[in-house]
Amino acid sequence: DKAKKIGDRLIIDFEKNSCCPWETTGLDPNCKDYVPEELRQKGITQNMWAEWCDELMAAQEMSPSLGGCLCIFCFPGFIPQSLLCAMFCPTSGDHCLKCLPCFYGDWYVALTKWTKKVNQVLNPKDMHAKLKTYKPYNRAPRSLEYASRISGKDENYEMSMLEIALTAAESQKLMQESWDNGVNDGCTSGRGRIL
Repeated sequence: DKAKKIGDRLIIDFEKNSCCPWETTGLDPNCKDYVPEELRQKGITQNMWAEWCDELMAAQEMSPSLGGCLCIFCFPGFIPQSLLCAMFCPTSGDHCLKCLPCFYGDWYVALTKWTKKVNQVLNPKDMHAKLKTYKPYNRAPRSLEYASRISGKDENYEMSMLEIALTAAESQKLMQESWDNGVNDGCTSGRGRIL
């Protein structure tokens, strides 16, 4: 089981992107092998859980790469290009160019669709799922992999989690919370972010 229960929520590690191509992003590959007991008790089957995990990982394949980030923000214009992109380029938005490797809009659209699909099943069972990001990471819930994920990271690291509320009251609370817990990406490049 890759979920940790904290209060009335399940916290599941979700690494949104990585600087190193060999590092796993998204969910732990073994996450799909065990439906969390709290979900199983409310009727979520192993097959449904594995399907959700596979679909989330398929969406994760669209996540930004280091090369794409460097190309759009740094090369060939370096600092001037970086400033112009942050101010004027909707890299995270849902627009006609979102499928290009230097844009992230298709990834955010896929994550939004996944979340809506999962919540169509969870909400009638008084549960709710949301992907959330914390910056600085010390504000994040202490997930199972928290210690290994922060190893070597500085205060600029954005730690993401899949959080699943397990009760009606906690679900209402989670629905009202933002994905953004300290990121505060107010640039044009951040419009459209959900993680």
